[in-house]
Amino acid sequence: MPSTTAAVSTTTTSTAPISDLVITGPITAGSRGGPSTATPFDLEGAGYIEEEFLLSGEAVSYRPDGEFGPEGDWTVEQDEEAAFTTRLLVRRPADATGFSGTVLVEWFNVSSNVDVDVEFGFVAEEILRSGDVWVGVSAQEIGITSSEGGDFGADALGLVAWDPERYGELEHPGDAFSYDIFSRAGEAVRNPAGSDLLADFDVEQVLAIGESQSAFRLLTYVNAVHPLADVYDGFLIHSRDGGGAPLAAGVDVPGVSAVRDDLTVPVLQLVSETDLYGLRPTAPFPEARQPDTDTIRTWEMAGTAHADAHYLASLYEQGTQNFDSFLDLTGVVPIANNGPQHWIAKAALRELRAWASGTSVPPTADPITTADGAIVRDEHGNARGGIRTPHVDVPVATLTGEGTSLIGSTTPFAPETIARLYPSEDDYLATFAAALDRAVESGFILADDREAVLADAVFPG
Repeated sequence: MPSTTAAVSTTTTSTAPISDLVITGPITAGSRGGPSTATPFDLEGAGYIEEEFLLSGEAVSYRPDGEFGPEGDWTVEQDEEAAFTTRLLVRRPADATGFSGTVLVEWFNVSSNVDVDVEFGFVAEEILRSGDVWVGVSAQEIGITSSEGGDFGADALGLVAWDPERYGELEHPGDAFSYDIFSRAGEAVRNPAGSDLLADFDVEQVLAIGESQSAFRLLTYVNAVHPLADVYDGFLIHSRDGGGAPLAAGVDVPGVSAVRDDLTVPVLQLVSETDLYGLRPTAPFPEARQPDTDTIRTWEMAGTAHADAHYLASLYEQGTQNFDSFLDLTGVVPIANNGPQHWIAKAALRELRAWASGTSVPPTADPITTADGAIVRDEHGNARGGIRTPHVDVPVATLTGEGTSLIGSTTPFAPETIARLYPSEDDYLATFAAALDRAVESGFILADDREAVLADAVFPG
């Protein structure tokens, strides 16, 4: 790995050890004028700032201690040890007095060879209005070392290639160490030990979050590593299929696995329609369904897709801001699923925050109705069962998460169907509002979001 002192020598930094951890930053060096994965959200308008730190120390890999079964109660032991230096991207209130006490640590998604803050894109509004701190962790190697671009285009490069002056000191020993690197990041934000990382912030709880590829890794983390590490106070696992990620190269986990049921911290799983059968054919989520418990909730969201229009729009804005060129998504966003996922995700985050603090327990939800390996749909093509929202109970389109890609689809109803369902615009809006109120009362959409959801109710005509 190339090394340079420029990433720290031209910045004003504080360096503080935490056990064997060293935090350096905030770092400001580099030719790009800011961090990779910088957010397009108006942080300043929300009273937030974005900073970046380097985290260095020793991490361990893990090996199985016995067989891994589908129940998820996997026993591991430490294997090898290696040095690492990674980055932490922090979005926090500018004034610590506005801090909620909750730190959200997101496992960056690297499906396209670069760090992407997918979950932040889904729940940013809830984070910013609540005063949470968000920390993104470059836990996996490819997000640091990729130099040839990926699905997002030739200019979407890993950290070191994107800005060697800023990130040249990063060192990653391989993804077998990613789980412990994620633990070390949690330790750092919980106890920054006099560094400028969250100085004057009174951290009360630290929650782990991640979507898609990151959710696969969080499942493995929860089942295998959390019982040893005991760093996080709760987990939001968003859009996994039936399985997890390998523990290390050549160390696979069962193709289908539940969340272990002996946890003492809560796990909330969010599952879109796509996730049921459309991610890995060998790992359908329905085979991993399990009863809710005192520490496990699963919310299956009718009318949603893995990578929906809301996510794609924020991804495109961020990608074109961060990279010299980026995959053109302008033709995809209008046809992608435009369902209620991000509204439900915001409610899930608030529920997890309260659950982890012992304040309340999230509501339970029926699973999406499935039969013979498929989603059961109503006369309009929308899913039966699952979390109900006005988007599927008072429909003006067929919203699915199925198809040849992860984006699902939105298919508007024909004018004659709209006329048959809703005699007038006032009738539609009143019916939509009533269904929205039911979703709010059930706890799956926040009362804080009611007016914004209602504003989305546009009568076709």
